[in-house]
Amino acid sequence: MTPIPKLLVLSLLSLASTSSVPILVNEVTGQTINQEYQSFEQEQNLENSFLNKNSLGVSRPRYTVDLRHNIDDQWMIFVNNKPTFWVKDLPQAALAVAKVAIILNLPDFDPDRLKPSIIDNEYVGKYQDTILFKVSKASVLNPSLNLTQWINNLRVAADTEPLTLVEAQKQMYQLSSTGEQMNVTASWYGPYFQGRQTASGEQFEQEDYTAAHPTLPFDTYLKVTNQQNGKSVVVRINDRGPYVGDRSLDLSYAAAIALSSNEVGVVPVTATILSSSN
Repeated sequence: MTPIPKLLVLSLLSLASTSSVPILVNEVTGQTINQEYQSFEQEQNLENSFLNKNSLGVSRPRYTVDLRHNIDDQWMIFVNNKPTFWVKDLPQAALAVAKVAIILNLPDFDPDRLKPSIIDNEYVGKYQDTILFKVSKASVLNPSLNLTQWINNLRVAADTEPLTLVEAQKQMYQLSSTGEQMNVTASWYGPYFQGRQTASGEQFEQEDYTAAHPTLPFDTYLKVTNQQNGKSVVVRINDRGPYVGDRSLDLSYAAAIALSSNEVGVVPVTATILSSSN
């Protein structure tokens, strides 16, 4: 596969206007990322975009994007000096810089089109149909939380309000409310059960947004709202229980933290059943 020409890589990454660009050019040109870039080029109609910029006399991009190596051997992408997301692989990180720099500086860029999504069981950040980054489930404990944070980092860097956790979860899982609600009492469980098998056959992961319910079908999604403070989170049913007193829902530790109920222990909640279009 023919690598991306040096001049093209330089033209793309010069949008970042950073001192790291010349260093990256020689390293990236030897990598086989040409096919992915060509697909991106066709999606964004880059030739016309650059012509439009030149015809408008734009000499400096509104958003500068750069790449910095951190102590964890990762490449962090910065937008206007704000950290947004990281990529482990240098060639893919350089490609991400090019994509982000070009997209954010398109004349018709709309930050509300920055979306969290799940494609083929992968957690990805997208702009319209273009994938900007992927969250590796093997590298993080809670991929949906990481994905939400990274999308919000981009949105904030683009001067747009961040998504709430529930808004982001609804987008990535393509969920909508059924209107069916239950007012119940919820507890939480965590470290003692970490790694144990749940009733659905999965291993319990306390850092994921899951819950146990006595009868709801597995993989049912619930929007759970703490009635005491109004905080909400979306959880997926993957276990049975609780079987103590009048409790009807047992939340994972991460879900309890999202509701600020981890210290209280037991709280009244409103659980709304969500439907998925997947």
